[in-house]
Amino acid sequence: MSGSSFFCRAGLGLVFAATLAAPAMALGAGESPILKRIAERNAITIGHREASAPYSFINREQRVEGYSIDLCMKVVDAVKARLEKPDLQIKYVPINTTNRIALVANGTIDIECGTTTNTLARQEQVEFSPIFYITGTQVLVSAANSAKEVEDLKGKRVAVLQGSSNEQSLRALNDSEKLGIELVYAKDLGEGALLVANDRVDGFAADGGQIKVFAATKAQPKGSLKVIGRLLTYDPYSAMMQRGDLDFSLLVKRAYAETFRSSEAEKLYEKWFGPLGIVIEPELKTAFVIQAIPR
Repeated sequence: MSGSSFFCRAGLGLVFAATLAAPAMALGAGESPILKRIAERNAITIGHREASAPYSFINREQRVEGYSIDLCMKVVDAVKARLEKPDLQIKYVPINTTNRIALVANGTIDIECGTTTNTLARQEQVEFSPIFYITGTQVLVSAANSAKEVEDLKGKRVAVLQGSSNEQSLRALNDSEKLGIELVYAKDLGEGALLVANDRVDGFAADGGQIKVFAATKAQPKGSLKVIGRLLTYDPYSAMMQRGDLDFSLLVKRAYAETFRSSEAEKLYEKWFGPLGIVIEPELKTAFVIQAIPR
């Protein structure tokens, strides 16, 4: 056999082997475009937040972790089982509020695990998982404040982030109930909380989940701030994925439903929020029960 014939046959052999391997790589992917690309990459790409503790963040050891991440790991397990790839790799991509939807929509990210509110407007661009956290506008006040609801701050000064949905909801309630609350603008969460701590305002209306975590972890002295009131808005968190892939969407829904059904979701909530003294809200417990759809 000449050298050229040998290399020719060897090349044909490699092409033949690759042809056989291609379908095997996508074993179990079915018609799902997302599962096919995960199989081809031998990796699932997760979008995460860098500093949204305890939901999704990078810890001191530079590892990605959090409540949202743990829930997404249930999806990863389901993908591994579906593709029969127990050694499937996980690739993490940091995201922020400005690029997260685009990176999911264009397929850079297979699933986003952060703190994204599930809205009908966003569903025009991406698909969402079942709801795994519920928050809304609440009010941060000093621990000594006797107010129970925002109406108890009638005639007082309350800080908000300008242009936020929190401002819109408080302004609407203020106008309809003629509460006479003076709105004061804060540039960010830290400044809003500082205004309360220094008694420059009587409250700070913001995302309830975020100000609860702030009060639990950053109030100085500890226990000097608290969150009051019902949810003035409804902001449910879900994981995002690319639209148009019903098979992958069903896999995700199954993974979450199983987690809700087995009470694993409540255990994960306790794992991340329990140490902060933040108990699970009745609305979220109800959401877990309702979304534990039968197999």
